[in-house]
Amino acid sequence: MKKLLLSFVLSFIAICSFAQDHLSFKGIPIEGTTTVFCQKLKDKGFTYIGRDGNVISLKGEFAGRQATIGVCGSDTGDNVYLVLVFFDTSDEWNTLVNTYDHYKKLYTSKYGEPILSQEKNPAISDYNTDKMFELHQGTVKYMSLWSLPGGDIRLSIDKSSGHFEGRVTIGYVDSQNKKAEEQNVLDDI
Repeated sequence: MKKLLLSFVLSFIAICSFAQDHLSFKGIPIEGTTTVFCQKLKDKGFTYIGRDGNVISLKGEFAGRQATIGVCGSDTGDNVYLVLVFFDTSDEWNTLVNTYDHYKKLYTSKYGEPILSQEKNPAISDYNTDKMFELHQGTVKYMSLWSLPGGDIRLSIDKSSGHFEGRVTIGYVDSQNKKAEEQNVLDDI
Protein backbone atom coordinates (compact mmCIF):
# COMPACT_ATOMS: atom_id res chain seq x y z
CA MET A 1 0.00 0.00 0.00
CA LYS A 2 2.86 2.40 0.83
CA LYS A 3 4.43 1.74 -2.56
CA LEU A 4 1.14 2.46 -4.32
CA LEU A 5 0.63 5.67 -2.34
CA LEU A 6 4.22 6.77 -2.94
CA SER A 7 3.87 6.03 -6.66
CA PHE A 8 0.64 8.07 -6.77
CA VAL A 9 2.22 11.02 -4.93
CA LEU A 10 5.28 11.01 -7.19
CA SER A 11 3.08 10.82 -10.29
CA PHE A 12 0.91 13.67 -8.99
CA ILE A 13 3.98 15.81 -8.28
CA ALA A 14 5.34 15.06 -11.75
CA ILE A 15 2.02 16.01 -13.36
CA CYS A 16 1.75 19.18 -11.31
CA SER A 17 5.29 20.25 -12.05
CA PHE A 18 4.75 19.48 -15.74
CA ALA A 19 1.59 21.58 -15.74
CA GLN A 20 3.57 24.42 -14.18
CA ASP A 21 5.99 24.61 -17.12
CA HIS A 22 5.95 27.75 -19.20
CA LEU A 23 5.38 27.63 -22.93
CA SER A 24 8.58 28.28 -24.88
CA PHE A 25 9.26 30.38 -27.95
CA LYS A 26 12.46 29.58 -29.89
CA GLY A 27 13.55 27.52 -26.88
CA ILE A 28 13.07 30.44 -24.46
CA PRO A 29 10.46 29.96 -21.71
CA ILE A 30 7.82 32.70 -21.86
CA GLU A 31 8.47 34.07 -18.40
CA GLY A 32 10.12 36.98 -16.65
CA THR A 33 10.18 40.60 -17.69
CA THR A 34 9.74 41.70 -21.28
CA THR A 35 13.19 43.30 -21.12
CA VAL A 36 14.91 40.05 -20.13
CA PHE A 37 12.88 37.99 -22.61
CA CYS A 38 13.67 40.41 -25.46
CA GLN A 39 17.36 40.34 -24.58
CA LYS A 40 17.30 36.57 -25.00
CA LEU A 41 15.71 37.05 -28.44
CA LYS A 42 18.40 39.60 -29.32
CA ASP A 43 21.01 37.04 -28.29
CA LYS A 44 19.42 34.74 -30.90
CA GLY A 45 19.84 37.36 -33.63
CA PHE A 46 16.65 39.42 -33.42
CA THR A 47 16.84 43.19 -33.86
CA TYR A 48 14.90 45.67 -31.73
CA ILE A 49 12.38 47.74 -33.73
CA GLY A 50 10.54 49.68 -31.06
CA ARG A 51 8.01 49.76 -28.27
CA ASP A 52 4.32 50.65 -28.31
CA GLY A 53 2.82 50.51 -24.83
CA ASN A 54 3.18 46.98 -23.48
CA VAL A 55 4.41 45.54 -26.79
CA ILE A 56 8.05 45.36 -27.82
CA SER A 57 8.68 44.64 -31.52
CA LEU A 58 11.68 42.84 -32.94
CA LYS A 59 12.62 41.60 -36.39
CA GLY A 60 14.38 38.39 -37.31
CA GLU A 61 14.16 34.90 -38.68
CA PHE A 62 11.53 32.52 -37.37
CA ALA A 63 11.26 28.97 -38.68
CA GLY A 64 13.00 29.81 -41.94
CA ARG A 65 11.30 33.11 -42.76
CA GLN A 66 11.72 36.75 -41.82
CA ALA A 67 9.10 37.90 -39.34
CA THR A 68 8.21 40.63 -36.91
CA ILE A 69 7.90 39.46 -33.32
CA GLY A 70 5.66 41.19 -30.80
CA VAL A 71 6.45 40.52 -27.13
CA CYS A 72 3.49 41.49 -24.94
CA GLY A 73 3.88 42.11 -21.24
CA SER A 74 1.70 43.04 -18.33
CA ASP A 75 0.93 46.70 -17.66
CA THR A 76 3.92 46.87 -15.34
CA GLY A 77 6.17 44.90 -17.71
CA ASP A 78 6.83 42.40 -14.94
CA ASN A 79 5.68 39.39 -16.94
CA VAL A 80 5.76 38.50 -20.60
CA TYR A 81 2.68 36.40 -21.36
CA LEU A 82 2.20 36.58 -25.13
CA VAL A 83 4.54 36.34 -28.12
CA LEU A 84 3.18 37.07 -31.59
CA VAL A 85 4.82 36.24 -34.90
CA PHE A 86 3.76 38.39 -37.86
CA PHE A 87 4.79 37.38 -41.36
CA ASP A 88 4.87 39.87 -44.23
CA THR A 89 1.55 41.09 -45.54
CA SER A 90 0.25 39.96 -48.90
CA ASP A 91 -2.60 40.88 -51.20
CA GLU A 92 -2.58 37.37 -52.68
CA TRP A 93 -4.91 34.84 -51.05
CA ASN A 94 -2.93 31.85 -52.36
CA THR A 95 0.28 33.21 -50.78
CA LEU A 96 -1.49 33.52 -47.42
CA VAL A 97 -3.00 30.02 -47.61
CA ASN A 98 0.30 28.45 -48.70
CA THR A 99 2.11 30.10 -45.76
CA TYR A 100 -0.67 29.04 -43.36
CA ASP A 101 -0.63 25.44 -44.67
CA HIS A 102 3.17 25.31 -44.41
CA TYR A 103 3.15 26.26 -40.72
CA LYS A 104 0.09 24.16 -39.91
CA LYS A 105 1.94 21.12 -41.27
CA LEU A 106 5.05 21.96 -39.19
CA TYR A 107 3.10 22.50 -35.96
CA THR A 108 0.99 19.38 -36.54
CA SER A 109 4.19 17.40 -37.09
CA LYS A 110 5.57 18.62 -33.76
CA TYR A 111 2.43 18.86 -31.57
CA GLY A 112 -0.12 16.58 -33.26
CA GLU A 113 -3.49 17.55 -34.67
CA PRO A 114 -4.82 20.93 -33.52
CA ILE A 115 -7.64 20.85 -30.98
CA LEU A 116 -9.52 23.33 -33.16
CA SER A 117 -9.21 24.09 -36.86
CA GLN A 118 -11.46 26.38 -38.91
CA GLU A 119 -10.66 27.06 -42.54
CA LYS A 120 -13.42 28.93 -44.34
CA ASN A 121 -13.44 31.77 -46.83
CA PRO A 122 -17.04 32.51 -47.83
CA ALA A 123 -16.11 34.16 -51.14
CA ILE A 124 -18.60 33.20 -53.85
CA SER A 125 -15.88 32.85 -56.47
CA ASP A 126 -12.30 31.70 -56.65
CA TYR A 127 -11.03 35.12 -57.73
CA ASN A 128 -8.30 36.58 -55.56
CA THR A 129 -10.17 39.90 -55.26
CA ASP A 130 -13.27 38.20 -53.87
CA LYS A 131 -11.29 36.16 -51.35
CA MET A 132 -9.28 39.17 -50.19
CA PHE A 133 -12.50 41.23 -49.95
CA GLU A 134 -13.96 38.64 -47.55
CA LEU A 135 -10.76 38.74 -45.49
CA HIS A 136 -10.98 42.53 -45.36
CA GLN A 137 -14.64 42.27 -44.26
CA GLY A 138 -13.67 39.99 -41.36
CA THR A 139 -15.75 37.03 -42.53
CA VAL A 140 -12.81 34.68 -43.14
CA LYS A 141 -12.13 32.04 -40.47
CA TYR A 142 -8.69 30.51 -40.94
CA MET A 143 -7.33 29.39 -37.57
CA SER A 144 -5.77 26.35 -35.92
CA LEU A 145 -5.18 25.99 -32.18
CA TRP A 146 -2.83 23.70 -30.28
CA SER A 147 -3.23 23.41 -26.52
CA LEU A 148 -0.04 22.39 -24.74
CA PRO A 149 0.78 21.91 -21.06
CA GLY A 150 2.33 25.41 -20.79
CA GLY A 151 -0.19 27.30 -22.92
CA ASP A 152 -1.67 27.62 -26.37
CA ILE A 153 -0.35 28.22 -29.88
CA ARG A 154 -2.70 29.83 -32.41
CA LEU A 155 -2.02 29.99 -36.15
CA SER A 156 -4.28 32.22 -38.25
CA ILE A 157 -4.77 34.29 -41.37
CA ASP A 158 -5.79 37.80 -40.35
CA LYS A 159 -6.55 41.00 -42.19
CA SER A 160 -3.86 43.63 -41.94
CA SER A 161 -4.08 47.41 -41.96
CA GLY A 162 -3.50 47.63 -45.72
CA HIS A 163 -6.40 47.68 -48.18
CA PHE A 164 -7.28 44.07 -49.09
CA GLU A 165 -4.13 42.72 -47.46
CA GLY A 166 -3.66 39.95 -44.94
CA ARG A 167 -0.94 38.19 -43.02
CA VAL A 168 -0.28 34.90 -41.29
CA THR A 169 0.06 35.28 -37.53
CA ILE A 170 1.23 32.80 -34.88
CA GLY A 171 0.52 33.52 -31.22
CA TYR A 172 2.11 31.84 -28.21
CA VAL A 173 0.11 32.40 -25.00
CA ASP A 174 1.73 31.25 -21.76
CA SER A 175 -1.08 29.98 -19.52
CA GLN A 176 0.55 30.84 -16.17
CA ASN A 177 1.41 34.43 -17.02
CA LYS A 178 -1.88 34.96 -18.88
CA LYS A 179 -3.76 33.98 -15.71
CA ALA A 180 -1.60 36.34 -13.66
CA GLU A 181 -2.29 39.18 -16.11
CA GLU A 182 -6.04 38.45 -16.02
CA GLN A 183 -5.92 38.51 -12.22
CA ASN A 184 -4.18 41.91 -12.30
CA VAL A 185 -7.02 43.25 -14.44
CA LEU A 186 -9.64 41.73 -12.14
CA ASP A 187 -7.90 43.29 -9.14
CA ASP A 188 -8.33 46.69 -10.77
CA ILE A 189 -12.10 46.43 -10.98
